[in-house]
Amino acid sequence: MSDVSGSKVANFYQGKSVFITGGTGFVGKTLIEKLLYSCSGIDKIYVLVRDKYGKQAAERLVRITGTPVFDRLKESRSEELKKITVISGDISQECLGLPDDVLKILEDEVSVVFHLAATVAFKLPLKDAMRININGTENIIELCHRMNKLEAFVHISTAFTNADRQEIDEVVYPMPMKLDSARLFAEMFSHDEDIITNFMGKKPNTYTFSKAFAEEQVMKQCEDLPVAIVRPSIVVSALKEPSPGWIDSWNGSTGLIVGISSGILKVAIGRGSNVTDLVPVDIVTNLVIVAATECRKSKQLKVYNCCTGTSNPITSDEAINIIRKVALKYSLNEFPWLFVMFTPRVFLYNLITFTLQIIPAYLIDLWCTFTGRKATQMKLQSKLKKVVDAVKFFLLNEWRFSDNNIRNLLQTMSPEDKETFNFDVKTINWETCFRDYLLGARKYLLKIHK
Repeated sequence: MSDVSGSKVANFYQGKSVFITGGTGFVGKTLIEKLLYSCSGIDKIYVLVRDKYGKQAAERLVRITGTPVFDRLKESRSEELKKITVISGDISQECLGLPDDVLKILEDEVSVVFHLAATVAFKLPLKDAMRININGTENIIELCHRMNKLEAFVHISTAFTNADRQEIDEVVYPMPMKLDSARLFAEMFSHDEDIITNFMGKKPNTYTFSKAFAEEQVMKQCEDLPVAIVRPSIVVSALKEPSPGWIDSWNGSTGLIVGISSGILKVAIGRGSNVTDLVPVDIVTNLVIVAATECRKSKQLKVYNCCTGTSNPITSDEAINIIRKVALKYSLNEFPWLFVMFTPRVFLYNLITFTLQIIPAYLIDLWCTFTGRKATQMKLQSKLKKVVDAVKFFLLNEWRFSDNNIRNLLQTMSPEDKETFNFDVKTINWETCFRDYLLGARKYLLKIHK
C-alpha cells in the first residue's frame, strides 16, 4: 500500500528529504522501509552509515536492502530503493566526520532528521557509552541548527532512561549532576566498574545513564528547534509490517523468549506477576514517523513514551502461558516439560539452573560426544545466562509510563492514517503477537523455514 489519498502524514513527507542515523539497526531498517512504502512522495533518504569491519558504507547498504524487511517493497515498487543515499560518517566525530560538500547538501536539502544511532550495550565502559550516546547526539543537534529547511528532529531514546523512578511521565527529567563532571569522572575511573556503578546511582547501566544525559542535552540545546523525543520500551518483532513477526535482532527479550519456547530455559530471575513492557517494532516506527509531522506545531519539546504497560498491559506469567501454548501447538520445544519459574532470589535461581538446566545440558553434550555428534547444550546455557543477566533488572522491576501524549496524538489522526501508521498499542492482540514473534524468530533468526 502506498500513499493514502488525503493522508496528512504522507503529504507531510511529499517532496522532502530525510536524514537518518542508526539506519542499519533493527528499528532503523524498519523505519526506512516504512517511509518508502507508505510515503512514496518522499524525495531522498540520507542514511549515515559507519564503515565497519572493513566494509564500506555503500557495501553495508547493499547488505541491508538485501534483507527480508524490504521484500514487499521490492515486489511492488523496487524503484523506491533508489531514493536511499548512503553517507559514510560517524556520529561521535565532530561534524559527523563528513566532508564540507556533503554537509552542505544536508544543510540545504534535509527537512526531517531521525536520530536512532546509539550503543545499546549495557556493560560498555561509561566513557565509551557517553561518547556515542551523548557526544553523538550533540553532534546531530549541531548539524540540525545548520539545516535551512528543518521541520522536524526526532530523537529516539528509551523508556528506561528513568528506570530509577516508578512513575515516569512524558517529560525530560534533569540529571542530578553536571555533564562536564560526569565526563571527567568517566575518564578518570573508566576501568573501575564498582566506582562507576556507585557513581551512576540508581541508573542500572551505562546505556540508560548516557541516554538520560542525551535527553537532557536535547532539551537544553534544541529550544529553537522543532523537536520530539520517542521512548520505546523493549522492542520486539513486527505486529504487521513489513510482515508479521519480522525481526533481525537478538537484543532485548528475544533470546529469553526463544529459550523458553524451546524448553531449554526453566528459570529466570524476576517476578512473574510484574507487567513486562514490550512493544512491536512497527508500532515504534509508525509513531516516529507521525511524531515528526507534529514537531512544528508544538512550541515545546514533546516526549512520547512508546510503551504498552499502561494501555495494554501483560504480565510475565501471562506472556509465558501464551509462549507455552504457541510452542506446544507448533512443536517448537526441543525438550519436554515446558515451564518457566521466576524467582527474585539469586541462590534459588542458581540452584534450579544447575539442577534443571546445567546437569541435563552436560549429560546431553556427553552423549553427543560419545556418539560423534556436535555438543551444543553447554554453549547454549552460557548464552542463556548472559541473556538472563541482561534482562533481570527489567524482570525484577515494573514501571508505570504515562502515555497521554500518544493518546492525544492518536485523536488528531484521520481513520485512514490511524490504519496506515498504526501506533495504538490497544490494537495489539498478545496471543497473535507472541505467536508471530516466536515463528518470526524461528524464520528470520534461526533460519528454520518449516
